[in-house]
Amino acid sequence: MAGRLAGRTAVVTGGSTGIGQEIARRLAAEGADIAIADVNPADETRKLVAETGRRFFSDKVDVSDEDAINRFAARVRSELGSADILVNNAAVVLLADADHVTYEEWRRTFAVNVDGPFLASKAFIPDLKESGSGRIINITSSSYWTAPPPFVSYVSAKGALNGLTSVLAANLAAHDVTVNGVAAGLVRTAAALENTSEAFFEQAVQVQNIKRVQMPDDVSGVVAFLASDDAAFITGQIIVADGGSTRR
Repeated sequence: MAGRLAGRTAVVTGGSTGIGQEIARRLAAEGADIAIADVNPADETRKLVAETGRRFFSDKVDVSDEDAINRFAARVRSELGSADILVNNAAVVLLADADHVTYEEWRRTFAVNVDGPFLASKAFIPDLKESGSGRIINITSSSYWTAPPPFVSYVSAKGALNGLTSVLAANLAAHDVTVNGVAAGLVRTAAALENTSEAFFEQAVQVQNIKRVQMPDDVSGVVAFLASDDAAFITGQIIVADGGSTRR
């Protein structure tokens, strides 16, 4: 299948459901083979990728476990070849303010949302350097700028991920590896509905310039662009895709 990403292999963490699943589907539709790292089975994502005719591999991986992510990287190379694109999407969301979040909860949020992207990036950097068109795309959040109080650990972790994005971009530029982030707003997924409510989505729409609920494909299109040659001269950027809730 021809496409902007034909002949490339994309790794998506947290790709079994929600935003990650839609990113995997979109990158496959653009021509990439797909590897998924997730703690949950990726059977539905496998079906979506199969419909595009692209190759698929998935494994059960806790991205905060360095040994596990290194084993996964080795298996991706064995199954699909060297990776060209890494999308760090896996995340946990904790609804608690600073008065009530426990240190254990704080550390778990950072382990998945910050340590995970660092470890995955480190595991795949050798592949990306060799690619000639290596891409790291971190899924962050516009909540970093709006800072809703009940999400103290999540917002703090996404801020750290923004910093990691900037530093990795500087580290890897000499190897033609671009590193960018996509800061999504409140995206309607099953996981988001578990942590919020329909009323919360309605409130989000009211502060957006674009008056509709954000969907996963509003994120995947930006990711596909950043993964492509069209974005070869863009690096170290956080692209805000939140319907205008945040205007920077």
